[in-house]
Amino acid sequence: MGQITMKDAVSKAKSHLKDLYADDAPQALALEEIDRINDGDRQLWAVTLGFQRRRDVSIASDTASSALSLFQARTTEVEHRVYKTVMIDASTGNFVKMDMRQVS
Repeated sequence: MGQITMKDAVSKAKSHLKDLYADDAPQALALEEIDRINDGDRQLWAVTLGFQRRRDVSIASDTASSALSLFQARTTEVEHRVYKTVMIDASTGNFVKMDMRQVS
């Protein structure tokens, strides 16, 4: 069986990521890195994708103006860029795994 191309690997990685995050669709999805690696006796495409996510963050008040404020947590949405590395089998094009990519 032949090997899938780099472009096919990126396409499959994006498709799998969108499917996994169907309930909270990634925004501004972009290819960040791609590498071909050995995993034992098979080769994988390691496709790193970056995207924007929104998440609710509780904000604690510095001063409690009333007893009621102790029971009410304020929340706000914060955007942040997330990086995931999606491993695609270079021979079959199958999804293997997805890892969080830490950026320093």
